[in-house]
Amino acid sequence: MALKQAELPAETPVKTDSIGRNNRVGFLDLLRGFAIIFVMIYHLLYDLIFFSGKDIPFFFSDAMDIIHNFFLVVLFAVSGICAGFSKNVLKRGATLFLLGELLTIGTAVFFPQELIVFGVLSCFGMSMLIYGVISPLLKKLPQLAVFAVFAALSIIFFNFHRTDSLFFILGSVKLNVPHDIPYLYPLGIKSDDFHSADYFPLAPFGFIFLAGTGLSDIFAKKQLPEFFYKAKLPAVNFCGRYSLWFYIIHQPIFMLITYFL
Repeated sequence: MALKQAELPAETPVKTDSIGRNNRVGFLDLLRGFAIIFVMIYHLLYDLIFFSGKDIPFFFSDAMDIIHNFFLVVLFAVSGICAGFSKNVLKRGATLFLLGELLTIGTAVFFPQELIVFGVLSCFGMSMLIYGVISPLLKKLPQLAVFAVFAALSIIFFNFHRTDSLFFILGSVKLNVPHDIPYLYPLGIKSDDFHSADYFPLAPFGFIFLAGTGLSDIFAKKQLPEFFYKAKLPAVNFCGRYSLWFYIIHQPIFMLITYFL
């Protein structure tokens, strides 16, 4: 979610190699902006409930779960799309993964009851690293096929990390996965003593990210209506453009606020 996207001035035509820091797809910033705003609201409600003892029943409702999952899909898919624009995806992936691991160390030291293991930053970083390695192969394949395959895997594995089950049209299939191996959690296989306050395994979230990479060419080659390139709500687009910074700084601020409340 730290990758740069496209936001196109009205007078500037889109070129495949022109998408980057100063030339952005407005609709992608808009989507990611709404997603990061929801994430911040979600974390604020979480902090108010678990740190300040507030009673907010809607937080535990099915509607909230649906909204939460929707914006997670948006966040990972858009970041995957933007990874296809990046010329430094391995470097960006390594940076995000390192930030995620530093967050794990920080929560282990200062908030052990809210320990974060393989949280969203670690997942983004690892997904980018994987994409950086396999992208030469993926780019040789039909991009819509790449999207379709990884989108299907995302659906099949969507609840795997919670239920050990794979979802198919005719029903779910529960797998006999090992829960006595402590280091398979990046794949969605947790040991019995595993705990993380913010857990995003590669199955399904890495698959969602990789599905997004299959849509990069559609945006880069301007195969969509002009609205997708010019869409803009300034405050929301700003949040989307700097979503990584908002993600890093918002939770410490919220925790301080709820602590004083």
